Amino acid sequence: MVFVFLLFAAGSPLAVTIDGFTDVYPPNIDLPTGGYEIIFVGTMCDGGACPPGTLVEHLVSDAAYQTGLAGALGGERTAVIYYVAGTANSNIIPSYGWMTMNHNAGASAILDLTYGEFVDLSTDFTPSASMFIVTVATGDMYAGPRPVPCTITVTSGRGTAEEATASMTLDLINEADYEFPFANFGGIDFADIDMISYNFDASNVLAVDFGIGPLRTDDTTVPTKSSTWGKVKSLFK
Repeated sequence: MVFVFLLFAAGSPLAVTIDGFTDVYPPNIDLPTGGYEIIFVGTMCDGGACPPGTLVEHLVSDAAYQTGLAGALGGERTAVIYYVAGTANSNIIPSYGWMTMNHNAGASAILDLTYGEFVDLSTDFTPSASMFIVTVATGDMYAGPRPVPCTITVTSGRGTAEEATASMTLDLINEADYEFPFANFGGIDFADIDMISYNFDASNVLAVDFGIGPLRTDDTTVPTKSSTWGKVKSLFK
């Protein structure tokens, strides 16, 4: 289990909150009996037990597109989980400000989060300091192999002659802080960010569980909360 907090930390009121994960996913339409607020790939039981519940399969991908979210930048969030092997899911825990990704034994998946996919964010990140920070707060590092690549992609000036898109990837290997400097996103105007996305590629990791969040620019220190992760991950295993 890799337990990943994706933070942008450091300490002023000028920080931009990209997602505080205060808004849960909508109930999954393919799990009407269970009413689970998750996205998933693989096989899930719609109900307390199967049988009598129905087994539901997603063998390509699953997604939640939401608008009007109070806790997400621009109010719009697209979350997509892609099938690789086994069963995996993602859910949001507002009380902790986390979004989680959970895998059953032998399972692998890929998770994408996008903000501003269809409606420009038009947000000025320049009051913030100069780097994104990914903090691996806790985790079962025995669940190899590693790494879990994390890619951040940003687009600025969308629809103008100055439109630019750039990405940066870091491998999450050990419990550590991972820094994504603004300067490494060549050509990006951080005074006019229109889209930002995060890709967590756990396709080469078996049975990894992790949580990220909240997502911020690095001007705000986000206190780490004590974890009840064992209880959380068991909900959707």
